[in-house]
Amino acid sequence: MTADVQTAIRASFPEERWKQIESLLDTYGSAPHERERVRVQLAILKISEGDEDKLRAHVATAKKDYRDVLFWADHPDQAKIDERERERILSALREFGAPPPPGNDRNKEK
Repeated sequence: MTADVQTAIRASFPEERWKQIESLLDTYGSAPHERERVRVQLAILKISEGDEDKLRAHVATAKKDYRDVLFWADHPDQAKIDERERERILSALREFGAPPPPGNDRNKEK
């Protein structure tokens, strides 16, 4: 765990949760497809807004496709849309032949 990630944990969560948050974040980056470990961990912390449930969900998302959490960290308004609503919007755009917003142009399997 880098000093930057530890600092972000300490700024976002109460002291009694630091070890658990570190352990949870450490689960990202162990598989070969889980790239940019520190950048993704910092993005997860940013979009989790100090909420451990959100953090857990974002770690799970990153383990599937880390680009999602990087996009949401750069575009926080998009992070607030739940996954079903996001997929509904993207499906509607595809149906009308419109290009999806930047960062959402890959095909997701459901």
